[in-house]
Order: sequence, then C-alpha cells, then structure tokens
Amino acid sequence: MAAPAAHRPPCPGLNALANHGYLPRNGRNISLEQFITGITEGYNYDTNFTIFAVDVYQNFTTTGFNNTLNLNDLEHHAANLRNDLYFGDNHSFNKTIWDTVAAHFQNDAISISDAAKARKDRFAAAKAVNPEFTPSILSSLGETALFLRTMQGQDKETKTEYVKILFREERIPFNEGYKRSNVTITNEDLGKIAGDVAIAWLELELGQ
Repeated sequence: MAAPAAHRPPCPGLNALANHGYLPRNGRNISLEQFITGITEGYNYDTNFTIFAVDVYQNFTTTGFNNTLNLNDLEHHAANLRNDLYFGDNHSFNKTIWDTVAAHFQNDAISISDAAKARKDRFAAAKAVNPEFTPSILSSLGETALFLRTMQGQDKETKTEYVKILFREERIPFNEGYKRSNVTITNEDLGKIAGDVAIAWLELELGQ
C-alpha cells in the first residue's frame, strides 16, 4: 500500500497500479514509458490509449519535471471516492461520497444502467454543492467505461466485488480471482462502453 508521503490522485485505478508496483510507488515523476509499461502490465491497455490518457493528464499536471507526471496532480470534479478540490481535500477517501455511489451496486455484477445511474447521481450531487463545478460529462462517461472494462478482466461481466475492492482498497483483486484482460483493451472498446453508458444516462434523464 501507499506510504504516507506517496503522491496519489483521485483515480483508484492508477493508485492500485502504484500500490502494486506497476507504477512507481511514490507516485512521482512518472515518465510516459513508465505509464505505458505499468498500464499495459497491470490492465493490458493498448499503447495508444495510454498515450492519449497521458496527453489528457498533462493538462492537469504541474509538479513533474523533465516531461514526467506526478499522480497527485490530477483533479476532476465529481470523483466517486473523493470530494472536489473546492472543499480543500480532493485526495482523501470520503466514505460518505463512496457510500452514495456504492449504494447503486447491489447485484453480483454491475450493469451499464447501474453504472450510469451511479455516475449521473454523483455528478448531480457534486454540481449541487460546488459553486465552481466544471461539468465534464465526457470524462464521467470515460471513467465509467474504464472501471467497467478494467474490472471485467477475462470475465463476461464486471463483478461488483472487484470494483468495490479496487475503489475502496485501491488494490487489484487478484486474491479474489481477478485476471486482467487477455485481449488488449483499445480506445474503441472503451468508446463503445462509454456510448452505452451515455445512452443509459440519457434514458434516465428522459425518464425523470
């Protein structure tokens, strides 16, 4: 697990990679090559996805040097586990927030509609209390697709147990039987899942 001085972002997937040593455990000054290696070895994502993700990530980073990134530079609103920076702490686990998200995950597997409802409600809750809220539905769809596909691994569905372990304990649930995907995960794969989540989200909005 992370040492007290380690840098960690609001992203449990990256935190888990660092906690397992796929990324530097201190979360500091991570190069593109280290990101590619770590994300590929940990989750089997396509290199093009990693390059794209790092390119997006660089819009947030401020403290790395020599073209490197620090994990704790990332900030986005309406994280599933943490409060927004507006409230002073966007890196500590927030049980109240997580409980509202986890309440949507009551079945053995998380469906697209479950994930969409959880993300929609968390998005709305953050927007309601943060006067500086910056809406980014696309990033919300993307991060939802990420955890659904990542924790699906080699299974046909995304097990709720795996997602809760990743989110709450920030570790990859190898001990519980998780196996990373044996098929390389591409931008196209994630785009399709994000599109399905978007449709489910819209259906929820129209149904209100």
